[in-house]
Amino acid sequence: MNNINKKFDYRIKTLEPHIVTLLAEIDEAKGRFSVGLKMTPQAITGLRQSVLITSAGASTRIEGAKLSDEEVEKVMRGVSVSKFADRDTQEVQGYLETLQNIFDDYQNLPLRESTVLSLHSQLLKYSIKDEAHRGVYKKKENTVGVLDPDGSVVRIMFETTKAYLTPKEILELVEWTSNALLNNRFHHLLIIANFIVEFLKIHPFEDGNGRLSRVLTNLLLLRSGYQFAQYVSHEQIIERRKDEYYIALRKSQETFGMESGVIAPWLNFFLSVIKEQSKKASMSFEEERFEDILSPKQYEVWKYLLQVEQAAPSEIAEGAGIALGTVRQALNRLVKLGKVKRIGLGRGTRYVKKI
Repeated sequence: MNNINKKFDYRIKTLEPHIVTLLAEIDEAKGRFSVGLKMTPQAITGLRQSVLITSAGASTRIEGAKLSDEEVEKVMRGVSVSKFADRDTQEVQGYLETLQNIFDDYQNLPLRESTVLSLHSQLLKYSIKDEAHRGVYKKKENTVGVLDPDGSVVRIMFETTKAYLTPKEILELVEWTSNALLNNRFHHLLIIANFIVEFLKIHPFEDGNGRLSRVLTNLLLLRSGYQFAQYVSHEQIIERRKDEYYIALRKSQETFGMESGVIAPWLNFFLSVIKEQSKKASMSFEEERFEDILSPKQYEVWKYLLQVEQAAPSEIAEGAGIALGTVRQALNRLVKLGKVKRIGLGRGTRYVKKI
């Protein structure tokens, strides 16, 4: 274990100043979100469902699937999707169910080798092509490379762990990570980042490694207290920044065969994703909290303004079915709160939401 400690500790024990700043900003957002989280059950359910859809869609598309979020939602509702190959639907269904299980039961899912194997099996549950190797380490060598349109590897990005060494290396990684998290040996986000980049370097399974790495990211974030992982999809952020994602992985992993491997490129990318995720979560919370302080009539006026570019009080009164005097009072309140801007004077006055 000492050799493993030395190998992994080296990567994250000395931090650049901007990494320290990133960690502090994320933890500040984490604290605000945890303390102030007072969403209604309906809002929580809605956000979680939205995240399940966007996460399953984004995570599978990163690996080459084609289903849009609208089609993923149909899969969730049990509606047949015949536009694309069955494999895409199978992968989406597996991701939806696995991530739902993480959200529902993460407190009872400690990071163990058996957990990794079980989650992989769940992830590939509906993939007929992968039936033989669900929850089973790879039996043959695999590589990570750039594919051409025909699916052939045109350039190898890095070599993965040999198949015969995979069980040993995964066990060492899981034990180091679990021990480091339990004993708070480093900041939890650094430990999680190291786990993911090493897991993807090992590439322990014949298929599903990328998707499983993102499922495990959700699990480890939630177990470390980053509750916003349930309300904003980090997979969606990675999909949008897919090129950066692969470059950061490659630049870090190509140093692993050297005497002192470093993961600075991956740390920068990973933490920037979590920061963006936390920022979006805070914005969602602030919006929810803002709506909580409005009266029912004020909220109806606000909802009306969200649907139009701008409107006169009389238009709002007619559209929302609220008395004109009440609309004017609500608009004055929204202006004072800084959510609505007044344009013009007198009878020509109109109101527009502030972006």
